[in-house]
Amino acid sequence: MPLIEWCDQYSVGLEIFDSEHKKLVAIINELHDSFERGVDRSVAEHALDELVEYTVTHFGHEEQYFEEWGYPDKAAHVISHQQLRGQVLEYRASVLAKGGIEMALELIVFLRFWLLGHIMSEDKKFCQFLRDKGLR
Repeated sequence: MPLIEWCDQYSVGLEIFDSEHKKLVAIINELHDSFERGVDRSVAEHALDELVEYTVTHFGHEEQYFEEWGYPDKAAHVISHQQLRGQVLEYRASVLAKGGIEMALELIVFLRFWLLGHIMSEDKKFCQFLRDKGLR
């Protein structure tokens, strides 16, 4: 059973970002499943790497739109992205160094809380700004 089930409540109303958020949810679910199944360390490492890479890609897309559309809350939103990048890299290093299931589960709980909270507050506000400017 997935850790996060996508629902319409999480939609920000712009397909480009909804599809990227769904991909992040899928990666988190894959990571969760891999730890629950107790899979090989290399599988967990691959999932963590995919999470780091896709997070950077997604945040880059959002930040590009901040610039292109003149988003007024850009600075605060970028800071939240930088903080998450740092936290994910720290967790990744800890999980790989210690190999502990507790650290992996802590990471997954953190990601679930952060991602859904971020989508529901910061990303919805940003996407409403874009829709108000005419982006569909």
